[in-house]
Amino acid sequence: MGCGFSNGIVINLDRTISFYYGGESVSGTVQLNVIEGKLEANEIYIALTGEIGYVTTRTVSNGRGQTTTYTEYHHIPFYFARITFAKLSDGQEKLIYEQGQYSWPFQILLSDLIPPTINLPQSYPHVRYYLQVVIVKPWYKLNTKETKYITVFPCVNLLRNPQCLRTTLFGNQNRKEINFKGTLNKIGFVPGELLIATFEFSNPRRVLIQSIDLLILQSFQIRCNSRESTILEITLPNIIDRNDEHIQEIFSVNIPAIQLPPSYDFQGGLQSIADVHLRYRLKFSVKVQGMFTNFHVEVPIILGTEPYFDLNQQQQPSLNPSIISCPSHTDQPPDYETVIQNIK
Repeated sequence: MGCGFSNGIVINLDRTISFYYGGESVSGTVQLNVIEGKLEANEIYIALTGEIGYVTTRTVSNGRGQTTTYTEYHHIPFYFARITFAKLSDGQEKLIYEQGQYSWPFQILLSDLIPPTINLPQSYPHVRYYLQVVIVKPWYKLNTKETKYITVFPCVNLLRNPQCLRTTLFGNQNRKEINFKGTLNKIGFVPGELLIATFEFSNPRRVLIQSIDLLILQSFQIRCNSRESTILEITLPNIIDRNDEHIQEIFSVNIPAIQLPPSYDFQGGLQSIADVHLRYRLKFSVKVQGMFTNFHVEVPIILGTEPYFDLNQQQQPSLNPSIISCPSHTDQPPDYETVIQNIK
């Protein structure tokens, strides 16, 4: 057959956005267009693969004081499902497809307990899922393949763990005796949901507090590779260049209403161990006048995929500070790993 035959394979999904939750079925049709000549094959199948990708480096010495560092790319599959469309029967030498169009429907059920898609498919480290149609040809010809990437998230229902609704306390103090205490309304959220926190400053020396930045950080570890990124960064408007002896504030801000993979821990694999850990945390960064006086507080949070209630009742994305008194709570936040395990 002529060159460019691989363009004759198309994977059509039954939905316009290639996004799926664990436990859902990935379904669609595979269309094969034999453009010219004829296609000879031994087998045609589609497979859905979930795998992690990470990199390591290896340094080799030539024995003369010179070294070379090599980057090695690793892929470990943790999920695999396959559907065969056509294969040789007993005594059959080859499958022959003349010019024309051929199509096969497929439906593959995703597991419930799988890690979320992380990073772009060609970036490292990553967790990626892809459909691949393979036309297995006689040994003297190269196989033809067509790949389509999909996004998969596990269902993380925060309602399954009441600890996600618990109020949590946080605080810290710097060398200038600025005492920062705060209360977070809960530790479990979904994208687009409103986060509410109250905090109190005790500043007996009336040192100038220049600003407070709030950051939402995402960090993940895939095997031996780790990355961190900032999801949101804002400066709280009511705490800029203040030296009050006491400050009490409340603020609210929406978690960005974008597609964010949920908090998750995974360890599994088909032949080798694929381990994935995804975390979120809030970071309050306090900038204070003087040298070595800045300090910060970090609060782990859980990001899920299913809300506690109808998000349509939430406020629009905003940052609305107002002065109130901080409530008193004595309960300590639950252990992060415990919460992650319980909401699976």
